[in-house]
Parts: sequence; structure tokens; C-alpha cells
Amino acid sequence: MWMTRRMTLQFLASIGKIFDHLTGTEAQPTEQRQAVNEFRRESAMSTANFNQPYEEEGLVPFPADGPMLVKKLNVAALKTGGVQLTLTGNGPDGVRLNLGEKELHAVVHMLSQTAEKAQWALGAHLTKSTGVSVAGPAKPRVVN
Repeated sequence: MWMTRRMTLQFLASIGKIFDHLTGTEAQPTEQRQAVNEFRRESAMSTANFNQPYEEEGLVPFPADGPMLVKKLNVAALKTGGVQLTLTGNGPDGVRLNLGEKELHAVVHMLSQTAEKAQWALGAHLTKSTGVSVAGPAKPRVVN
């Protein structure tokens, strides 16, 4: 799959509202929502294993006509509490990902890292309300 800079920016800019819905904090003050989302993101990232190598043995890397350019991304809430991301290209078929909150945090993290490596400078376009950091590691917080 290919995602353009514009599609990635739109997805990352809307992810804050998606996480607010997942955590049930839509009605809370902004600072409280950000604190809850940051805590849940850190919790999800502490249990994620990004060091496991990708095993591609036996898998076809791309369809015969090449990787799919994502032209539309839909997000739908699942009754189980997660979300379903549907990524579609030119054809009617697409990729559906049913993700819980922790998996969604991991996808956002990987997408943010990829955008940073590509030097897309998305951090300048994203506000603090998104809860997404693409500018590198956060400064350590000191509690007095």
C-alpha cells in the first residue's frame, strides 16, 4: 500500500477524535483528553514489540498490478470497542483492518515514524489536539 503525504496528514489530523471516541472522553476538557490519550498511548507503546522482524516467507509482496495507492480511508466504530479502517484504491476491493485501541496506537506510531523518515514535516501541520507526535521523542516529564 502507498499512502500519499496528504492522505497521511488527513488521517493523523483526525486520529485525536478517533481516540477520544475509543476512550469515551469526547465530553471532557481538552487538557484532560490529551492527558488520557497520552497515558493510553504510552501504555500501548510500552507493550508493543517493534523489534520483531517481518517474516515474508511464503507471502506475495504485492498484487500482480503493483501496490495499492490508497485513495480513500474510512474509519468505522466496531461494537467490540475498536475501529475498522478500510483503505481503498481504484477498485472496489480494499484492505480492512479491525483494530483495538492498542493496535491503532501502534499503526499511528509506525505511520508517524515513516513520515518522519521520509522528511514529510507533518509536525508543522498537526496541532496538539491530535495527540500525534512526528517530531521525535518526547521530553521526559518531571513530577514534583
